[in-house]
Amino acid sequence: MNKRLSGLDLYRIIGCAFVIINHCNSKVLAQVTPKSLAWYVTVGVIFITKITVPGFFMITGYNLLHRSDDYRVYVKRIVRIAVVLAVMSLFYHVWHILSHTYPTGLPEGATVLQKAGAYIAGYIQVLWRDGATDAFWYLYTYLGLMIMMPAMQRVAAMFSGADASSPAMSRRTLIAVLAVASVYVSVIPSVTILCPEAALNPNFKLPMIGCAVMYLFIGHACYLYRDELRAGGGLKISDLWLIGVFLAAFAGNMVLAGAEFRLSGGNSFVSFTEIETLLMVVESVAVYCFLIKLKADGGLGRVIGFLAPATFGIYLFADFVCTGTHMIYWNMCRFMNRLFAVAIQDIVAFAVALCIVLVLRLIPEVRKWI
Repeated sequence: MNKRLSGLDLYRIIGCAFVIINHCNSKVLAQVTPKSLAWYVTVGVIFITKITVPGFFMITGYNLLHRSDDYRVYVKRIVRIAVVLAVMSLFYHVWHILSHTYPTGLPEGATVLQKAGAYIAGYIQVLWRDGATDAFWYLYTYLGLMIMMPAMQRVAAMFSGADASSPAMSRRTLIAVLAVASVYVSVIPSVTILCPEAALNPNFKLPMIGCAVMYLFIGHACYLYRDELRAGGGLKISDLWLIGVFLAAFAGNMVLAGAEFRLSGGNSFVSFTEIETLLMVVESVAVYCFLIKLKADGGLGRVIGFLAPATFGIYLFADFVCTGTHMIYWNMCRFMNRLFAVAIQDIVAFAVALCIVLVLRLIPEVRKWI
């Protein structure tokens, strides 16, 4: 059983807050121009908050890839995600119906049976194809990863050797594989944003390697090197170089955003926020390797221990609370700078989501799902 790492729990908490911040703050971009400070701040916030999903993938890789679980454990994980996805999709679907944001295409005077049929068909379409809300793309990806987890665990076990003389392949082999894979998964896609003619033939594929899988195995590499990384051993002044790497990658992303904006004639400027782009990988891994060292005792440890179990639920309700608190932003904009207004909305939305989840987790049958 893994030693519980406070730093990874803290990453999950920060990640859930970042999901809310990203979804709330995105509307500010519709109101500002690149000539304003608010534009640069909002774009910068996007580049910071997008480390969320890579962090979730790396944490999953750290916690699961080295295991060899009973098939019932695999099934239980798959069922949990599938049930949560179905139930929460129904929640959002009903909410959209009640808030009149779901178009049924039915004429006025439609019968109750016609409406019920349209809503049921709409739910099936939303669940199967469309997705009930923007944030749920991650749930679909995560469900696929859980289905493939037994095979990936067996692949990961091949890299458990400490050195080249080990019966298993060296840990260094995994690093080499990830370095090669990153050229295809991250480096080339990053270059082609500004230089489309550098794109590879679309038929060229790297079997078994994609963005999510790459992050999973980066997390696994961190598990294999956990002693060298001093996982859970506590932060030192010498670890601040990782923050320097993060800030350098962040600054590079802001420069690239400006370059993309100029080359596209103002039509695009956030392509480098995609999680597979090179500097987003650097940002995410730097923060991950910094936080994995954290040793939280006392008050901080208690706060992390209190909030961490609620993170999955907060993510599930993120889009609901972001939409539900929009009026706070619009009303606050009348009295203050929109950046302060959206910050207030972010705080309120996180607090509301946390309260919802804490109440739901008081119900034993619900707690095991969220």
